[in-house]
Amino acid sequence: MRCKQALCATLFLMASGVAAANTADISWNYVSAGYAKASIKTDADRLKPDGWQLQGSFLLNEYLYVRARHDRVTDIWQDVSIKAEQSWLSLGLRRPSLPGVDAFFEAGYASAKTSTGVVFVDDVAFRINDSSNGYQLAAGFRYQATPALELGIALRHVDLSDQDRSNLGELSGRYRLNHQIDLYSDYVFDSDDSIWGLGISVRF
Repeated sequence: MRCKQALCATLFLMASGVAAANTADISWNYVSAGYAKASIKTDADRLKPDGWQLQGSFLLNEYLYVRARHDRVTDIWQDVSIKAEQSWLSLGLRRPSLPGVDAFFEAGYASAKTSTGVVFVDDVAFRINDSSNGYQLAAGFRYQATPALELGIALRHVDLSDQDRSNLGELSGRYRLNHQIDLYSDYVFDSDDSIWGLGISVRF
């Protein structure tokens, strides 16, 4: 609850900030690739698989954009191999709300896949695959704090099949290395699980 209150307070402050930064334009056209590290709570332990993530966004016109994200992490825990993937595909609406601040709203498809493999002493491997599909909704802000630094915050609701629903907080940052390349980091979390990413983003 405190986490949600803090996110809502930050969203409000960014929307109604008293000072506008001297900023460069926020880019909505980019492709990103990077390292991903997850933290997943289970009944027995907390798993920390890692892997990679891909992201991309393309502005269709002044206000509409499409956005995609895919995360894939793997781990081995007590001779059990674990793979988890999640994908989001969204149609979004962005609206400049203050100089240097874009509000955005998006909705679209969501999917999650897990694969668990168990190897017995006779080297016969059994693998259990599970997948679910549904939708996700998000609202947030992107803030160009300085010409080189962009910050972002969002709330996302993900509703998958089998009554799997979650409300996620999202924090992100981008540092502009030059006119085309950014270094980015983001953190998506709820009360039990999280995934952190770090990588390179190419603007176009």
